[in-house]
Amino acid sequence: MPEREQKSNDYEVGAVRKALQILCEFTPQTPCWSLSELSGRLEIPKSTAHNLIRTLQGLGFLEQDPHAKRYRLGARVLAFSLTFSHHTQLVSYALPHLRDLADRTQETVKLGILSNREALITTAIESPYHLHTRGDEGRRAPLHSTSLGKALLSALPDPEITEIAAHNGLPRFTARTIATLSRLKQEVEQIRSQGYAVDWEENESGVRCVAARVDFPGNRLAAAISVSGPASRVTRPRIKTLASAVVQTSRAISASLDGRSSPRPSPAEGRNDQEL
Repeated sequence: MPEREQKSNDYEVGAVRKALQILCEFTPQTPCWSLSELSGRLEIPKSTAHNLIRTLQGLGFLEQDPHAKRYRLGARVLAFSLTFSHHTQLVSYALPHLRDLADRTQETVKLGILSNREALITTAIESPYHLHTRGDEGRRAPLHSTSLGKALLSALPDPEITEIAAHNGLPRFTARTIATLSRLKQEVEQIRSQGYAVDWEENESGVRCVAARVDFPGNRLAAAISVSGPASRVTRPRIKTLASAVVQTSRAISASLDGRSSPRPSPAEGRNDQEL
């Protein structure tokens, strides 16, 4: 065994690996398997294969034909594939609009999705200024203290917001962080009304952000975009201009995803808003 592969295996969980190997055996050529076939194929005891299959079946990754007693992939796999497909489609459609927004505002632009009760930053374009906010692509951010997160929350029903707050808590990161559920719900209601969210140095001192949610066709994915920068540039008067640009861009992305044409903003719009 190559040294690199050996080191990788040192950190693996055997049962997880075997469960995933079972799922990998289901292909268009072999869409159904019996317990005995999977046990022999993976060279594991039938009792072990049975326990793994029952676990996967309980989570919806496998289904059993009650007559043939053979297993096939379950609906949970389809849900994962749709999430991946939607995410890939989202980034592809959004990227030209994000670049345009970054060019117009000259600040850091981010695209995020709701993932495991957090905001997952999938795409980021950093500001060309020496002093700018990080892109943090691939990182996760809290929902209650960031404009991106609060915009995502605005797409959710109130009971789900309550559940997320109960699970994650509402930790305070700065003196401005929203730390109570009642205050968070008031904020979300305001975001729904005005169409955008603002982070007034609630997640990090000296950093301000404005965000708007992206309406994905069929509400199949919660997504949002944001513009962030240092408080010295993202002033209170400028927030209105940035909010307008962010909302316009979010609508353009939504229109692209929905198959509707959406005109690009004029290159001049929002470019010289520093003095506002």
